[in-house]
Amino acid sequence: MSGIDRFIAENAIEIVELAVVDTQGAIRGKRIPAPVFQRSERFAMSSGLYCLDYGLEVLPAGDYNWASGYPDVFLVPDPETVRLVSWRPGTALVFCDVVDRDAQPVPLDPRLILKRAQGRLEGAGLDPRIGLETEFYLLDPETLRPRSERIPVYSLHDDSYLWPIVREIQAALTAAGVVVEGCQPEYGAGQVEINLGHAGPLTAADDLLFLRYAVKQIAAAHGYLATFMAKPRAESSGSGLHVHQSLRSRNTGDNVFWDAATGDLSETARWYLGGLLHHAAETAYVAVPTLNGYKRPAAYSFAPTHVTWGFDHRSAAVRALVHGPGGTRLEHRVGAADANPYFLVATQLLAGLAGLDKQLEPPPATTSDVYAGAAADPLPAGLPEALARFGDSSFARSALGAGVTDLLSLIGRAEQAAADAEVTGWERRRYLESV
Repeated sequence: MSGIDRFIAENAIEIVELAVVDTQGAIRGKRIPAPVFQRSERFAMSSGLYCLDYGLEVLPAGDYNWASGYPDVFLVPDPETVRLVSWRPGTALVFCDVVDRDAQPVPLDPRLILKRAQGRLEGAGLDPRIGLETEFYLLDPETLRPRSERIPVYSLHDDSYLWPIVREIQAALTAAGVVVEGCQPEYGAGQVEINLGHAGPLTAADDLLFLRYAVKQIAAAHGYLATFMAKPRAESSGSGLHVHQSLRSRNTGDNVFWDAATGDLSETARWYLGGLLHHAAETAYVAVPTLNGYKRPAAYSFAPTHVTWGFDHRSAAVRALVHGPGGTRLEHRVGAADANPYFLVATQLLAGLAGLDKQLEPPPATTSDVYAGAAADPLPAGLPEALARFGDSSFARSALGAGVTDLLSLIGRAEQAAADAEVTGWERRRYLESV
C-alpha cells in the first residue's frame, strides 16, 4: 500500500481535492471520489485555468488559445503534499504538478517555476529556508466593513469576536501539518496576521496557498468574508505577504547568513541581500500584481516605498534580523498579500543567487526615516511603471520563463485597460453634480 493509499484508509477519506495553482496564485482543481483517485495517475483539466485574468476573462497564452481550443493539461498528484481538509469531513487535498499530453511539464505551472528556482540553489550547495507571513481582513459580507471599527493591533481582547474563526483556522492548519508560529490582530480593524514556520520553498508556498483556502472557507462558514486584497479600505492598513529567507549549507546544515566570528550578517548574506535589492524594482510587479496593491505603500504605512534595507527596520524593503545561528535571516517586505507566492519566492531566491554569483554588496543600511526623503531608488509607484520595468527585465524572463513573463504582462495590461474604462463611484460623487 502506498503512502497516499494508507493516508486515505487511515483517515476514512471519501473525496480527494486535486489542487492546482493558477497564474494569480489562486487554488483551483477538482474533487474526485477516493476510489477513482486511487485507480488513476493523472487527471485532465482545461489549460484555460492558466489564462484567466482577475475578472475571469480568458486570455491567450502561448499554445493555449482560442485557435487551439485550450486543450487539456493533466494534473499529477504530488503524494508528499496530501493533507486533511478538517473543516470538510472525509476530505483530503493534494497539490498537483501539471504536465501536457506527452507528460512534459507545463511551463506555466507556478509550482514548476518555484521547483526550478529551488533546484538552482540546491545545485549551488545551498538549502533555502522560507517562512511566510500574511495579513488578511475578515469583513461583513454585506457591508464589506469590519464588524468593529476599533483597531486591535496586538490586543488580546479587542478582536475577541474574531477568535472563534481564527482558532478554527489554526486548528485546520495544524491538522494539515502546517506549522503556525504565531497569529495576532494587525493594524487595521478586522485585520489578522498569521506567521507560518520556515520550510523548503515549495512546501512554504503550498502551505501559504492552503492557508488562504482555509481562511476563506472557514470565514465563510462563520458568516464573514475573508480577503487577501492588498488595500481593501482606503482608510486602513494594507495587507502584505512578507518572505523570511535564509540559506543553510547542504553539507553542514549551518545557517550561512550568520557569521559566528563577527556576530553579524555573513559575507554570503550581504551578497544575497545585494541581489535582492538589485532586482527589487524590476520584479515589483511580481510582488504587487494588481492596481490596488500600489495603494498599499504610503508614508508611515510600514509598507516600503524605496529600495532600502536596515537592521530590524520595518519601513525598509528588506529587514535584516540577526539572531544567532538559528534566527538570522532576511525579511523581504515588498510583497502584497494577493501576490502569487510561487512566483514571489522564485524571483527572490534567484535574485539572491544572482547576488551571490556576482558578489553584489548592498548599499549602507538605512538608519533614518525612509519616508522623510530616502536617497535610495523608489520602488514602482503604480502598475504601468511596474509593468514597464518587468517587461524590460531580462532577469524576470530568465527567472520565470518567457511564457510566464509574457502572460503576466498580458494580464497586467488587461487590468490596466479595465481600470481605465471604468467609471468609479468616486468619479460620480466628485463630478456628477459639480460639473
